[in-house]
Amino acid sequence: MKRAVVFGAGDGGLRVSYLLSDEFEIVAFVDNDPSKQGSKFLGKQVYSPKALQVIPYDLIIIGNIHGEQVMVQLRELGISDSVVVDYYQNEIFNVRTATLKLVADEIHSRRLHGSVAELGVFRGDFAREIGRVFPQRTFYLFDTFEGFSESDIKTEMAFGYSDSRIGEFSATSEELVLHKIPDPNRCVVRKGYFPETSNGLEEEFVFVSLDVDLFAPIYAGLQYFYPRLVSGGYIFVHDYNSSRFHGTKEAVNRFRAEYSVPCVPIPDLCGSIIITKP
Repeated sequence: MKRAVVFGAGDGGLRVSYLLSDEFEIVAFVDNDPSKQGSKFLGKQVYSPKALQVIPYDLIIIGNIHGEQVMVQLRELGISDSVVVDYYQNEIFNVRTATLKLVADEIHSRRLHGSVAELGVFRGDFAREIGRVFPQRTFYLFDTFEGFSESDIKTEMAFGYSDSRIGEFSATSEELVLHKIPDPNRCVVRKGYFPETSNGLEEEFVFVSLDVDLFAPIYAGLQYFYPRLVSGGYIFVHDYNSSRFHGTKEAVNRFRAEYSVPCVPIPDLCGSIIITKP
């Protein structure tokens, strides 16, 4: 079995561990964060990158989004590019998007009715993919377009769910998002704080993406959308296995316990979980 060292003891490293072939064994992680060095991640020791000069390995896998900087760092340590794979630079196949396409095919083949929605749009990159696979559906976009709210951050801090900040993820706009979506005239933007922005909406949904990171809006989103989800519909919840946003998993697990909903995790970035309705 070949030995792999993963550069990145976080969400990217977790994702690599799920997808790595059984031909490889992860023998260690390295990370530039001093607070992680000396600890264990997924049962393996986390080292400083300088330790790569003594750790035996066959392959180094870059498991974070700073691949170009890491490549420079590795070269400075005398490591050849030939033993390095940058997971994100090589990821021409996206697990989350591929799963979305499969789900959309299933929905279309079963002729299920219902609109689609995303709660937590940010800059519209995943909304663009949703729009592509559901070209004929009314598409509801829920977001403050001002980043995290003060009330939600207070909840995060009170329970230690994350280190999020008020206004984080505010670098966006309605115009930016709508410009990315095919046929934006079918989109309905609900700007403001959820669930207040759902007031007066009488709609059934066949697909929903929840990507709001924090406990309170994730839980509110599940409470609102699941009862309005048609039989056979799907809800994607991003960041379920995030190493930063722990409130997402708490919200989903609380909802699962209360309503016994079926869920399936997938190994995309930050570990989404998919909820379906029988």
